Amino acid sequence: MTEISTTYAANGIAVGMSTYPHSKPVLDTSTLAEAIRVQLRTWVTAELGFTVPAPEMITAGPADGVARLLGEITDHVHLYGVQAGGDAEPWGYAHLFHAHADALYAAHGCGDAYLLGALYSLIAARAHLRDSYEGRIELDPFGSRRAVDERALIETVRVQLTTWVPDTSGTIVQLPDRWELKVAADLSDVLGDVIGAAEAKYGDMDDDDSIRGMAHLANARAYGLKAGYGHGDANLFAALNSLVLAGASLA
Repeated sequence: MTEISTTYAANGIAVGMSTYPHSKPVLDTSTLAEAIRVQLRTWVTAELGFTVPAPEMITAGPADGVARLLGEITDHVHLYGVQAGGDAEPWGYAHLFHAHADALYAAHGCGDAYLLGALYSLIAARAHLRDSYEGRIELDPFGSRRAVDERALIETVRVQLTTWVPDTSGTIVQLPDRWELKVAADLSDVLGDVIGAAEAKYGDMDDDDSIRGMAHLANARAYGLKAGYGHGDANLFAALNSLVLAGASLA
């Protein structure tokens, strides 16, 4: 067993015993809003030329701040457009405008589930508008059933993985369909496969993006293990945040 594999095994044992040295994640309106802001920073400035504000610009009223920010971004897109290949552009627009709509629902007191929906849509929008992803990502997988729960978080993570893992790992990692991921433990196993494939590809690389991406993947794996061992949905959300950053570095 390699030193890295031994470390992962030790971490897995520590997670099961609730001794893993990660801060306890939080899942609330403010952290959802910050996750959206961070996700936007991974692509909006470079792709659209739009400056994403600092955290303090939206923390006073998180849902209102996100709705206002996405309104400004959609206005910018209306004015200047985005260049993306094939069908990626219209699908990207659809997801971006859907994110704005969900943010408006959240700002009008309809609940944090709409912020999670906005984050889901922004993940899809980035894939289409930045990476010219031409696969089909369901526009609204949650429908009238809106909740920030295990099921919604797992689906958001699964979709986030589909937007970049196949391009970086090829057929090494077989990402499951939606119906195959029923509980957090199922997702934790998938994350184990993802980091194993990434370790084989990026483990010997010493550039900043590879190192940063692997660090975020390791965090995602740790939080996925925590969630899989029943330590709460906030760990799924933390894994999602780490995967957003990992994808930005490695894709």
